[in-house]
Amino acid sequence: MNSKWGLYPWFIAHGADLIYPADLEAFIQEDPYCKVFECIEESDYITLRYNNNCFRVKDKLFEIVPAPKYSFGEIVKIKESGEEAIIRDIIWHYKRHEPYYYLISIKGKKKSKRYFESDFE
Repeated sequence: MNSKWGLYPWFIAHGADLIYPADLEAFIQEDPYCKVFECIEESDYITLRYNNNCFRVKDKLFEIVPAPKYSFGEIVKIKESGEEAIIRDIIWHYKRHEPYYYLISIKGKKKSKRYFESDFE
């Protein structure tokens, strides 16, 4: 599963045993539902990366989705304003079957609007 992207729609009701014990608290705090993770390693657990955080989980719930065009920390240019910003979150839009992004401005201010790939130059 290396270099695959996907969803891990885990809730506590699925069982804590699906998450590596040392990663459980951080994974709960990450609130993984709808987030698009990059699978960077596979062993007894798969390692999922979300931005600067990595989590080890069982592959039982991992759903592969097409790789997003942009990744965490990448600088993009917004068509509407011409402003450059940095990708901070990648979220899956279930109805449109595509990712959308939340950005942070180059100056460090978080943007609340969601952006799709078509919104970037």
